[in-house]
Amino acid sequence: MMEEIKLIVQIVKDHGFWTGFGVSIVIFLIWLIKSEWVRKMLAKTGDRIVEWFMKTRHPEATESLARKIGDSDITNHEVFKYIRLWKYARIQSISFSTEFRTVVFRKYLYIYLESYKENLKEFMESEYEKMEPAEIKSAFLDMINKTIYDYERKMADQGIPKVIIEKMRVKNNDTITLIIDLIEGICSSAFYESENNYLKTYSIFNIIMTVLDNTLSSSGKVCDSINGELAGLSFSDGGRTVTEPGKKH
Repeated sequence: MMEEIKLIVQIVKDHGFWTGFGVSIVIFLIWLIKSEWVRKMLAKTGDRIVEWFMKTRHPEATESLARKIGDSDITNHEVFKYIRLWKYARIQSISFSTEFRTVVFRKYLYIYLESYKENLKEFMESEYEKMEPAEIKSAFLDMINKTIYDYERKMADQGIPKVIIEKMRVKNNDTITLIIDLIEGICSSAFYESENNYLKTYSIFNIIMTVLDNTLSSSGKVCDSINGELAGLSFSDGGRTVTEPGKKH
């Protein structure tokens, strides 16, 4: 549950209490439903209990948030500003233990962010406002799967070492699994019902931004965990070739 707790804390910090509270409810229900001893008892009733509680005790939370979210909040969502900031400013300020690792990981993160931006934009160009719960859930899951496929393919094509792609994949797996669970929970929950699916889309975009931040902040640890596998490898980018110190295995 540590990854889930870290994600909730980050979402509350970045997006406010009610967004974080809603996500924490979904995570808690997912945990309950995945536990064998409560699966049969709560699989069908968990969401309904939470939704009843929120609507009867805190109707203003869901209603006021849903009223505030509109088309411009999706089009101008903070996730796009976040991606631009990292792509064009912060990535260039990141340094790793060697010149080779710095150049390669900067390229990895640039491709990673660009792929998310492209697929988020593609999702927005779909008719997501008219989708039923099952349709929008499928659309979001397809977007995540396509994004992963796109950035790993582009990284391999650009010559990023396989060991880096695989190590980052392992690191990202927990958050990817969590985001898939959250998409399924949010898209099927009446707590997130709103006009044109804006609240569901806004909430999932918030979660994606937190996942991006998690990947960016953990890239240094992944880099440091790679020992001799990169020794002697070369990488070219922007007309410049760099080589990792050591003898190639």
